[in-house]
Amino acid sequence: MRATILLALSLLFVGCTGRAPVRELLRQAEATVAEAPDSALHLLQGIAPTALGNRAGRARYALLYAEAADRAGVDADCGPMLREARDFYRSRPHELRRHCRALYYLGRARLRKGDKPGALRLFLEIEERLRSIDEPYYLGLLYLRIGEVYHDELNFVQAYRYYRDARDLFIRSDESRLTAEALLGMTASSLRMRDVERTRRNCTLALDLADELHDEALAKRCLAQFAALYAATDPIRIPEELLQRIERSVRSDTTAAGCCTRAQTQLLRGRSDSARRNLNEAFARNSDIGSMPMLLYTSYRIEERAGRYREALQELHRFTFLGDSLTRTALQASAGMIEKEYFRERAAFADYRIRNRRIREIAVSGIALLLLGITGFFIRQRIRLDKERNERSLLLIREAQSEYLKLSGSLRQRQDTEAQLKGVIASRFSIVDQLGKTLYERENTASGQAAMVRQVKQLIEGFAENGEMLRELEQIVDLAHDDAMRRLREEFPKMKESDVRLLCYIFGGFSPQVISLFMNDSVANVYARKSRIKARIKASETPSRELFVDLLG
Repeated sequence: MRATILLALSLLFVGCTGRAPVRELLRQAEATVAEAPDSALHLLQGIAPTALGNRAGRARYALLYAEAADRAGVDADCGPMLREARDFYRSRPHELRRHCRALYYLGRARLRKGDKPGALRLFLEIEERLRSIDEPYYLGLLYLRIGEVYHDELNFVQAYRYYRDARDLFIRSDESRLTAEALLGMTASSLRMRDVERTRRNCTLALDLADELHDEALAKRCLAQFAALYAATDPIRIPEELLQRIERSVRSDTTAAGCCTRAQTQLLRGRSDSARRNLNEAFARNSDIGSMPMLLYTSYRIEERAGRYREALQELHRFTFLGDSLTRTALQASAGMIEKEYFRERAAFADYRIRNRRIREIAVSGIALLLLGITGFFIRQRIRLDKERNERSLLLIREAQSEYLKLSGSLRQRQDTEAQLKGVIASRFSIVDQLGKTLYERENTASGQAAMVRQVKQLIEGFAENGEMLRELEQIVDLAHDDAMRRLREEFPKMKESDVRLLCYIFGGFSPQVISLFMNDSVANVYARKSRIKARIKASETPSRELFVDLLG
């Protein structure tokens, strides 16, 4: 199936390299990296580095390439690309997941180079960052790798704890194969701790998952763990069906691990010579120092079963010496010490941040107090200025009050003068009015009154003509009635001069009879013109309309 997917993607890549953009190829690789990492890796290898474009494209390519190589089990040197991706995503908080992925694959690269302390520091940094988000898959991978580091350094208690946490996270993310990997790690750790029941339970669960996945390689590793378990425990006898399955799984395996498993099955069968021969072949093919303790212990068990106790004691001494050497080597760069140092650095950094925060708080408090002092000073100055302004305002009020009193006295004096003037005007015009009435009543009567009539006519004609007496009359009316004539001429500029004279006589208090004499008109016409002008003024919107209406009566 995987070969078919690889072939299809290869054909697709060959057919669309000249047309499809690099972004589409990256999308296809991202879609297939989980199920077919070999195909995704082949697809990524066909992309030219110069076609990736900007930093974002190169960072995405580096993550996909590292993941595909890791899943496919290919030892690829992705360090420079991953460091560029790490630097790119570090300054982008919204890309936290990709930043952690870059750190994870950098840690994996360091593990392959044997730099366990450097890898563990990266893993611990990732763990601290992933606590802020819910990412069970990558956190499970992280715990799986940390468990491997602790297992290689013979700290099986810590290794078992990390493997167990990884198993729980993989169960949450529905990753059956990785769940089985974590169970195998738990099996190997509990086996080295001589916890037989826990080892058998975990190995059984891992084998069941491998059978469900139809993964022969995973099942083979589970069976090898079963062989090591039963070979190391005397009282417990291995089931025949399980033993036969283990023998079938390593029948054609020529690796050191396969030869060791065959030696253990031969030991369980009671065939010491065949077991010793297979174990010697395993010693010859082995290149991993981490597998030597199991080989030596198996050799001890074989010699003990064969009754060769001197050789068995020698193998036991070799096993103990190697274990002590490995323990000393592990203690020189202990993962626990690295973890403790890492957390000590983090604690020191936290203390540094707290000290800086305290300094910032003190500085902020000082600035706040300074601002409060400045604010208080300005408020005090403002109060003083307001007080001075209020005092000036009170002084101005007193001055205004004094001026008001002066103006009130002047106004009262003016009012008294106006009252006196109105009395004079009233007395003067009452005489004229009376003379007019007398003339009107006794005109053409006795010859003895001829002189009076002539005088009255001269007086009336003097008022009737547009002369000095008429202007004086207007001034007197303005003085007596708030500039009524001036307002009339301003507010009714188109009014006839005869109508203005009529209103002047009316405002002056003359009767219609006298006015008829002044105007050389009949009394009836005077009343009619007065009514017409009054109606006109009422219909207008002039400011002095009410004054004019009151004066018209």
